[in-house]
Amino acid sequence: MTISGDVTVVVHDEDADDQELDALTRQLHEELLRLDLPEVVREQTPGAAGGKGGLLASLGTLVLSGGFSIAVLRSVTRVVRDVIQRTGARKAVLVSGKNRLEVQGASKRTTDAAVDAWIRAVADESAAAPGGTAGPAALEGPSGDA
Repeated sequence: MTISGDVTVVVHDEDADDQELDALTRQLHEELLRLDLPEVVREQTPGAAGGKGGLLASLGTLVLSGGFSIAVLRSVTRVVRDVIQRTGARKAVLVSGKNRLEVQGASKRTTDAAVDAWIRAVADESAAAPGGTAGPAALEGPSGDA
């Protein structure tokens, strides 16, 4: 079972300057690459009008592309949560389709409940898309637990 579509991760830290935000995003990028995801890239934005460069890497945004299992999507949220907690960044926002998850300094139980709800919504949206394969039954683990 695969959830299709991109997941965008945006790191927010109003107290960080551009260099600190870039370093935080690079750290998150490196940790997400360890999950062996199909593709993890810095979001590219158009350069300034009249500038020499075409595209610039967005400081706080990563795009994860390809198909994701429920387990991989859960691992992504854990890595994001751990990096946010470890670095003291304000929050990160994960977006897939119409579904948005904010990860910040909430308790583990609250964060886990929000992650579970977001993953279910992403899976349901993917199943509703043409050719979608995820569905409620796909959320059950080997013991029947979600």
